[in-house]
Amino acid sequence: MNKNNSIIDEEFVINTLKELVRINSVNPSLDKNGNGEEEIGLYIENILKSIQVESDFMLLSPKRVNIIGALRGSAKSKSLMINAHMDTVGVEGMHEPFSAKIKDGKLYGRGAYDMKGSIAAMLGTAKAIRDNNITLSGDVLLTFVADEEYESIGTRDIIKQYKTDAAIVTEPTDLQICIGHRGFGVFKIKTRGKIAHGGRHREGIDANTKMGLLLAEIDTFAREIPIEKTHPLCGEASLHVPLIQGGQSLFIYSGECVIKVERRTLPGEKEEDILRELRGMIDAVSKKDKDFHAELEPFIWRDPYEVSKNAEIVQTLTRSATKTMGRKPSYIGHSWWEDSALIGNAGIDTVIIGPRGGGIHQQIEWVDIQSVVDLSGILYETIIEYCGN
Repeated sequence: MNKNNSIIDEEFVINTLKELVRINSVNPSLDKNGNGEEEIGLYIENILKSIQVESDFMLLSPKRVNIIGALRGSAKSKSLMINAHMDTVGVEGMHEPFSAKIKDGKLYGRGAYDMKGSIAAMLGTAKAIRDNNITLSGDVLLTFVADEEYESIGTRDIIKQYKTDAAIVTEPTDLQICIGHRGFGVFKIKTRGKIAHGGRHREGIDANTKMGLLLAEIDTFAREIPIEKTHPLCGEASLHVPLIQGGQSLFIYSGECVIKVERRTLPGEKEEDILRELRGMIDAVSKKDKDFHAELEPFIWRDPYEVSKNAEIVQTLTRSATKTMGRKPSYIGHSWWEDSALIGNAGIDTVIIGPRGGGIHQQIEWVDIQSVVDLSGILYETIIEYCGN
């Protein structure tokens, strides 16, 4: 353990992490056998009560809950939200997904890295503040939320009810400081044909082959955009077609073909920008083929996000991480989307830091135990500096 973490109860953090991983909190919107967040929420609430932290159990829908822990400040000063999601993806193909086995300093199981290690660290931080009778000036909200892996109903509810001066989302970063991430949009495109018997080629118009013309345009664009649009931390923009469905039967001209197009976006890109790109491709095909007809519809949109490295919370977190680990962390970006975009778009400067590990959404998932303890120390130091005066 780093000497700066001696204030953190390491045994408490590790035991809490074990118990969290042993609880099935698979998102039921992703897996019908998922347990949801109610059981793990109750566990977290009981931990908060045992360390004398004010808590609120918020039922969003059956089996879906948020838990709010509050460390109240003594005066009106800067407030801080620290956020983690309780839900996980499914466990298909995993061996003993809830075992919480430890080997070579790693703890294994679904959600260990994404992101129950962070939850354990947050609880360890709260315990350290209470154990050491720390008086804060500003409020600290510990938000343990539902559904980040699907529709983010948990954080969406939180930002409607709470506003803090800054926030830390504890998604995994290998203890680097993430100040931006990509977003994504999913768009539905439908081509229209004319249904006819397969033997009546003069009558039928094949919606599937018409879609093929558009797919060729999309393929060209998908090769170009990673070169044309890049970000120093978040990487390249991208485009692909994950789903396609067309036709009703053999021997019948397809009357309709539908694709779902996924566009990964960079900070600064807006939904209207992507719609303009797709309309341009549709128009290009329409000019070449009078029988081509397509409809474009937005399906899912998640904003990309970026915070300035000069933001006060970023600089405070940088100093705290440097003090705790004995080295300055790097600034990084993520190629995936996170709830930080929702919090940031609510007008709250938001930065991301989390433990080391591997196997996000994979069959073998693990978190480095020492990094969880280190994270707890980093959060402790950040709270003291940001909310302590």
